Amino acid sequence: MNSRFYLPRKLHTDEKNYSEVDALDTALYVVVLAEPGAGKTRLLESLATQLNTQKYSATTFLHRAINDHSIPLVIDGFDELAKIDSSGIYKLLGKVSELQPTKVIISSRSSEWDESYTLAFADFFGIKPNILRIFAFDQDEQQKLFEDYLPDENFERFRTQVSQFN
Repeated sequence: MNSRFYLPRKLHTDEKNYSEVDALDTALYVVVLAEPGAGKTRLLESLATQLNTQKYSATTFLHRAINDHSIPLVIDGFDELAKIDSSGIYKLLGKVSELQPTKVIISSRSSEWDESYTLAFADFFGIKPNILRIFAFDQDEQQKLFEDYLPDENFERFRTQVSQFN
């Protein structure tokens, strides 16, 4: 297994599909939603690299002195903050707005994000964020992951065996 192996992700709204590059160009404020294990953290690492900036966890971001103004901010794991502190979104967005970032990307579990958080974004920044969801890997992408993780195994044999149980 190659720990650096990464497949660029595809994202979507109800109306449009996005590559990672397109997602960066879509809006100044982006929220990435997906379920646990869907790859939010790796995606945000990739986006932070493309923006030449650092990825922060939401909890670390709140409790760390950050003095860089006018840079892109990439903040992962809002959902973890929301579980700890129901006012966490307001604290997070307040600190973000003080830094006057050039772009803001936040990730959260879909189940932890609701319309009130979208409205809070609009209250702080005057505009709602673009809410993007991560597509599940298609079969070709699943095969690439499988082959990276288990290079000596046969994906087709594995897929056939799994489909027998479904």
